[in-house]
Amino acid sequence: MRTMDRIALLPLCLFTALAGAPALLCAQSIDLRLVPLRDGLRQEAPGHDLARLLECGAATEAAKVGLDLASPSHPLFASAFRDGRLYYLFFKSTENAFGERAWLVQRIKKIERTWAAADAAPQQTVSFQVEAFKTLAGSVKGFDQHYGSFALREAARREVDKEYEIGFGTVAGVADGAGWPFDDTQVYHALQSYDDSRDLFDRVAFKSSRRWTLTVSLAQDGSWTVRAPELGIDAPKTLPDAARTRVEPDQSSRALVLEAGVGPKGLRIGSSTVADATALLGAPLEDVPAGRYSRNVSYRGSLTCNFDGKGHLNTVITRTPFAGRTDNGIAHGMSRAEVEKALGAPPRGERDAPNWAYPGLLVMFDGLDTVWRLVVVARER
Repeated sequence: MRTMDRIALLPLCLFTALAGAPALLCAQSIDLRLVPLRDGLRQEAPGHDLARLLECGAATEAAKVGLDLASPSHPLFASAFRDGRLYYLFFKSTENAFGERAWLVQRIKKIERTWAAADAAPQQTVSFQVEAFKTLAGSVKGFDQHYGSFALREAARREVDKEYEIGFGTVAGVADGAGWPFDDTQVYHALQSYDDSRDLFDRVAFKSSRRWTLTVSLAQDGSWTVRAPELGIDAPKTLPDAARTRVEPDQSSRALVLEAGVGPKGLRIGSSTVADATALLGAPLEDVPAGRYSRNVSYRGSLTCNFDGKGHLNTVITRTPFAGRTDNGIAHGMSRAEVEKALGAPPRGERDAPNWAYPGLLVMFDGLDTVWRLVVVARER
């Protein structure tokens, strides 16, 4: 049996930020959401080129059960069972993961059971994994990839239960401070791959966290299941719908209108300060370093503002729950066709690109070809 849980790295680095943080509000509960396969696979493929998808490990394993990840039958979840082998693949991310630091800890307890015969008692093994993720605007800085490729071999049945806990915490003696405690070029760090030692697992102390579960089973009679109830997965019976890529809309953001090259009314890129943004948007949910000279400050209204080394507003980014719009009507959930009608065609050759750039505004599309993020930047002079 071979199983893998890896992080697919985001090629995008939007922000950096300012010292001296105002008082923060209490952290919100962490939400989980699914990510379209197309987005996760783009980040797995060499050079982030979907044309090279077959070169990545997830696609190689999928081919063993006859799955072509270049054209999956479902946009959020891929799975197949063939010749005694079960394969599954999905990607997830966090939302509203705000705290005193810009990274999260995830620990996993894995229980594997194998039945040599249907009426035999199962053999059981338990292993533990601990990992850390950088965050950006409440989301992990990369899509968390989950895939398994399980073979029955001579067994009558196999089952794997995984118990996940992700949140703000420390690992005594390894990751104690508020700053990212590992190589700064990494956005993901495995403190311990699956091992029967639970020492590191037990040293994780969470201040706030979210739990979720994944159960996989397969049997000689051809039956199989992949269940993650917190993510809406109960394959093959029930597959997740597109709503699982979102979280509840942020009602406090509905009245917000963003002007390209400027930001929300009352703020101006290039001149507004943290104090200005706080006066308009309220106490920050999070204020964390983002590089050597700048900071990301996240507010209610599903907006995260980046301030440069001089303390001036540099960028405004919407988060997934954003329910406002731009002054020309662009909103989360709109199709490419609707954006093109409002703003004009993208540059030649970029029609299927994940991002469309307009003066003062970057429109980001997900793998469902709908708007999932807006980034307001300074207009080029």
